[in-house]
Amino acid sequence: MGGVGEAGGGPGPREGPAQLGAPLPTFRWEQIRSHNLPGDKWLVIERRVYDISRWAQRHPGGSRLIGHHGAEDATDAFRAFHQDLDFVRKFLQPLLIGELAPEEPSQDGPQNAQLIEDFRALRQAAEEMKLFEAKPTFFAFLLGHILAMEVLSWLIVYLLGPGWVPSTLAALILAVSQAQSWCLQHDLGHTSVFRKSRWNHLAQQFVMGQLKGFSAHWWNFRHFQHHAKPNIFHKDPDVTVAPIFLLGESSIEYGKKKRRYLPYNHQHLYFFLIGPPLLTLVNFEVENLAYMLVCLQWADLLWAASFYFRFFLSYIPFYGVPGAAILYVVVRASVSPSAEWGQQGRLPGLLRNLTREEREPRGGGSGEAAWLASGPVGVCLHEQGSSGLSLAVNPAPLTSRGGLTAIPLSIWGS
Repeated sequence: MGGVGEAGGGPGPREGPAQLGAPLPTFRWEQIRSHNLPGDKWLVIERRVYDISRWAQRHPGGSRLIGHHGAEDATDAFRAFHQDLDFVRKFLQPLLIGELAPEEPSQDGPQNAQLIEDFRALRQAAEEMKLFEAKPTFFAFLLGHILAMEVLSWLIVYLLGPGWVPSTLAALILAVSQAQSWCLQHDLGHTSVFRKSRWNHLAQQFVMGQLKGFSAHWWNFRHFQHHAKPNIFHKDPDVTVAPIFLLGESSIEYGKKKRRYLPYNHQHLYFFLIGPPLLTLVNFEVENLAYMLVCLQWADLLWAASFYFRFFLSYIPFYGVPGAAILYVVVRASVSPSAEWGQQGRLPGLLRNLTREEREPRGGGSGEAAWLASGPVGVCLHEQGSSGLSLAVNPAPLTSRGGLTAIPLSIWGS
């Protein structure tokens, strides 16, 4: 081996992108492993080594998302997050600095190779069954019934008055509408509905902004990290919940500093009592607003403002400002448990079992650690253009939202 990575030692000097036609330098994983710093980051895609140190800031998906794969094999994530791989590979060429040595495995660490191959076979089978082909009529009916519920809730109050029974019924219908809007914008964010990404993004901005009052860019920023590193502490925002709940390293840090704001040894029991109300009413609202202001997402801010303008303009005439605000809080609090169970319902078990970041599972063994290690591979099943099928963190075959087709158990083999 020669060139950038010499056979006998650590990483050699940087020589820039590999020259066309010249033999590619080869690297061992022990050399690549040291390049996982903020200003010095390499990753491996399809056994080729890329230096993304300077380019990461220009990554369309954000530097944090691609940075989570520093010094790792990012092949499965690369295939999952990009629709036109041939087009994206053109941008990789200037970043290419070498390839893995022939004797090196494709992934670093004791990977569970059989589990990875099983997931790839499952994805291939799902593609052949056309489960990733969405049916726009399904999503059209979904949007239609969301809008119908929004109108129906207002009509109930308008026709029956703001009494307890009509208000309760209207709040329930609004909560169902809001929960369904979460699901619809989620599928749009995965570019699962339309063939063109732009149409998905525009539709998501409308659903997330006008129907939910949130930023589509903020949601994608969080959710893409979740799918890239599901359940990995400090990398998956969905499991970053301190100081209300403690996971992984934070439990050790809090124990050493003797911080005890809550009875954390019982947190898996009281999670559903305080977690759901805090999720949408506090965490999402504050984080969403901060993201739009800090990242200058003015279009998202206007869309979100249009939701609040429409909501309060519709209900202030019946309830006044305080009553409309109470209705808003009740609806948000009612939606929060569905989001909590749907997106983070796995947390109570993780509150006791989540792997620490420095022991981020890289495969091998069986049980929970092996399953967590399969996360990036499972993410591929929820690829761009899917119809809502996701096996990112769930071992059981799920049903395609758009295609309404269940995966036969025979796919899993014997």
